[in-house]
Amino acid sequence: MLTIRPFALRLVGLCLIVAEGWFVSPLSSGFASQNGRGGIEPVLRLEKPRYVAGEAIRFWVGVKPRNSSTIPQELWKPCSLSVTKPDGTRRVESLGWPIDGMVDYGWSGGWGFGDDKIEPGVYVLILECAGEKTAPLELIVERSDIVTQVKTQFRFEREGAITKSTHVPVVLTVDNGSHASIRFPQRGAMAEGISLDVVRKEPAFHSALFFPSEKLSHSTILPDTYSWDFPEIPSVTLKPGEHFEQHLLLEDAFSFDQAGEYQVTFATVFSVLVGEKDGPFADVCPIRIPATGSAHFVVTDAD
Repeated sequence: MLTIRPFALRLVGLCLIVAEGWFVSPLSSGFASQNGRGGIEPVLRLEKPRYVAGEAIRFWVGVKPRNSSTIPQELWKPCSLSVTKPDGTRRVESLGWPIDGMVDYGWSGGWGFGDDKIEPGVYVLILECAGEKTAPLELIVERSDIVTQVKTQFRFEREGAITKSTHVPVVLTVDNGSHASIRFPQRGAMAEGISLDVVRKEPAFHSALFFPSEKLSHSTILPDTYSWDFPEIPSVTLKPGEHFEQHLLLEDAFSFDQAGEYQVTFATVFSVLVGEKDGPFADVCPIRIPATGSAHFVVTDAD
């Protein structure tokens, strides 16, 4: 779930990462530790004032040095995130440190609630690293019909019995069923990519990969959060009732190298701006709406 950026790299600009392409957060705007001891400071930061039930919630976690330029290696221990739900129940999750990058300068990355069912209400977050804690941070989730009005999916044009050389078109669609215009980055812009998950029964095989970036859009503007302040980011705008399609080919990302039964899943997350910067949805934007699609294949060698 965690997508990490070394804190030091934010000082020199852009730096690509795996997964959804999130970037170094401005840690100085986060909630600092209340404890006065030196060495390390955990940071917890929300992406926006309020969230919407049904979206892929994301907030930012990380650490930065305190009273020095680097973090001593003896403090590179797993952090813990405490989440208290609206019903009062509490769970604690472990966050390991990144395995690469200049982590002695600190790091920052996106985190969320995974597959948990998220109910409207107030979630209280506390991040603890090496004995240092952030102040409690309230994450507010509210109801909105917008998540169900903007429909997204991947549609496989072929499935079932195919050969290894069969072309498999895949169509990514977005339908704006809301009463407001929406805007979202093109796939690949802001490093919002497309992931694939491929599973074969026999012989057992599993691969998690990404659709090639050169087949998608690109942008040199790479903020950690999409907003109205970046009109130069390649984007798609849909008025109420409009439809968007992007045509892809499975073989551009993955080729069946042997016969067998396969399950292939495409997935992405759209950062959606609804209406205008000063409109009624401003405080809950971007709304992160996931899109998925799966297909089952029985692959044979013969054409």
